[in-house]
Amino acid sequence: MDSRTFASADRLTRRFPAPGTSSPVTSSPAVSTIPAPRLRPPHPLTGKHTLVVGINYAPEPTGIAPYTTGMAEHLAEHAGSVTVLTGVPHYPNWSRDPIYRWIFRTREQVRPTNDSGLVIRRLRHYVPSTQTALTRAGYEASFMLNAWSTRAEHRPDLVIAVTPSLGGAVAGARLANRYGSKLLVVVQDLMARAASQSGISGGSRATRATAAIERYALGQADRVAVVSDAFRDQLHEYGVRDDKISVLPNWTHIRRAELSKDAARHALRWPTKPFTVVHTGNIGLKQDLGNLVEAARLCRFEPGIRFVIVGDGSQRAAIEAQAAGLTNLRFIDPLDGDRYPMALAAADLLVVNERPGVGDMSLPSKLTSYLCAGRPVIAAVAADGASARELLRTGGGALIVPPGDPMTFVEALLNLRLDSLRCTRMAEAGRRYAEATLGRDTAAERLDILLEECLS
Repeated sequence: MDSRTFASADRLTRRFPAPGTSSPVTSSPAVSTIPAPRLRPPHPLTGKHTLVVGINYAPEPTGIAPYTTGMAEHLAEHAGSVTVLTGVPHYPNWSRDPIYRWIFRTREQVRPTNDSGLVIRRLRHYVPSTQTALTRAGYEASFMLNAWSTRAEHRPDLVIAVTPSLGGAVAGARLANRYGSKLLVVVQDLMARAASQSGISGGSRATRATAAIERYALGQADRVAVVSDAFRDQLHEYGVRDDKISVLPNWTHIRRAELSKDAARHALRWPTKPFTVVHTGNIGLKQDLGNLVEAARLCRFEPGIRFVIVGDGSQRAAIEAQAAGLTNLRFIDPLDGDRYPMALAAADLLVVNERPGVGDMSLPSKLTSYLCAGRPVIAAVAADGASARELLRTGGGALIVPPGDPMTFVEALLNLRLDSLRCTRMAEAGRRYAEATLGRDTAAERLDILLEECLS
């Protein structure tokens, strides 16, 4: 120590005497001190074990899977361990991956670090080739029973159940009861509403039973997270208190293609000149893509307009049959993570289309990708539904038209085609909204706050 250090120590001793002594100095110059660094509080899952139950997971490229996967990976960065009980890859084409054809259960250690890490346990379940109330019940029940009978490797402090599937939510509730764990249910879709609104065969008869099961699973939860505030009223009808409900919006899980529209079309080998209208994602009953087919039919004599439907699903064969003979409409199989952003960048207009009557049962996962892509959106959806509410928050990123009305859809499309300035403003509004609210870091912060509330 040099003399200056001793002098500083002497001044501090006289200014802050030891307990039980008095200072002979009545006044002294102010001492400049460096504030102690603020320590970050531990993550709410530090040292804790978490069990995630949800039928959809990577490598499924679309729908719920990217969000459940991203959530589990975020939890694994902080928790003592994370185990995911999930199904075999089957969505969106509703066909079991051949690798899992004869496998009942698998265990995949993603991040082995002694006692911690991320473990994926895949459970065999029935995969229906056609969607009816009966086949859907078999799909849900087979996963529920397999998940319910699975023994956890660690007693979980927290169980997170993701809906859909409904069977996963019930299994999650029973597992939380078995181990005395806290239960968080993340609601991506409301299944009872889906049964009544989606047009599935026998759906109206299944609604009452589905609602009773859904009410049970949600009633067991310590916290319920919804991806849209539009779901809140239905949860109230189920008896879920408002102070148990949190809004946990989905985030953008793709990176925007840093390509111009022409460059993206060249990379995909799409024609350069036509005004291109693109729909991506699941081709199911809920999407009602017959509306888009009829819009293409109305435009068949309009030069320079092209429709593209990217994806797969239970209704693809029927929609392709309806579109037979239309040269201005093309179907493309699901694209991988590198080419999918290119398809969005290649569009002049991106489409959200829902069956008339579909209101507040679900929020299409494609919305986050669309807004991130920086392209104008036309949405044929119910004006009071979850999709419309989310798109209105963008401040002009989308044009909303009535569902099931191809003539109105085409009129809006033609007006946008002639108004490039409006399209540019719509694209910019959507991108600004995505950058401000749909980032993965923002979603992770919301999730961490929710976990702290749930565990405390």
